[in-house]
Amino acid sequence: MGIEISEIHDASEVSESCTDHKTSEYMADAAVLLKTQDGPWGVVVEVQRNDRLHDKQYTWPLYLATLRARHECPATLLVIAPQPAVARACAATIETGHPGYDLTPLVLRPEHVPVMTDPDAIAADPAMGVLSAMFHAGPDDTLDAVVQGHDKIAEADRLTARRYYDWVSALLPEAARKTLREKMKTASRWYSEDAQAWIAEGIAEGKAQGKAEGKAEILLQILRSRGIDITEEQQQRISECRNLEQIEAWVDRALTATSADELFD
Repeated sequence: MGIEISEIHDASEVSESCTDHKTSEYMADAAVLLKTQDGPWGVVVEVQRNDRLHDKQYTWPLYLATLRARHECPATLLVIAPQPAVARACAATIETGHPGYDLTPLVLRPEHVPVMTDPDAIAADPAMGVLSAMFHAGPDDTLDAVVQGHDKIAEADRLTARRYYDWVSALLPEAARKTLREKMKTASRWYSEDAQAWIAEGIAEGKAQGKAEGKAEILLQILRSRGIDITEEQQQRISECRNLEQIEAWVDRALTATSADELFD
């Protein structure tokens, strides 16, 4: 059938089960389900800052297949790679071994993202402003635009402004992050000790939310592996829960429960 394999010295049978009962946790950076006119479309999003990609050639196809099977829809892998050399490495085709079943990641590169130096444009599209800062931060005019754009967003919605600053701070390289922080202290009328407090609070909330999402996925895996059926409403209840203590209590019950009713009772 046209497959070239080097000389075979031995063959051994392995488990035919495709269900992973181990506690290994495989988590992409983000997963988004788009609702289109033709039905749902899944997107796995990975942010890659270095060229250490050995594990990715196995986990990226896994993320994609899992999202596709879970929602029974097409799925796409999008890798965000701010460094040109890393972007080129990420775009290499991952050979799975099966003819016609190789994966070539879609890579968001610096040339795909505009350089935004207009504060009004950033205020109109904060998400693109975050990407612009991530890919192009460095020159003073870019960071000045980040500060001014933040203040314009804050005039209309301080919560969105906080999220915007949180994301920019998280995604910038260390040197640019320090420069931005100094600029915020001197140039932003919204940046104060109080502002720093609610920025730190927002970061803590984000970390707690991430832990809750991870625990929720583990809980769903436990239920699936134990053959406990749950309704779509119950699955949504688990997936959307952000109370870490509640999810941990459900995980403990899931280890012995024989039905979903026992889990939620």
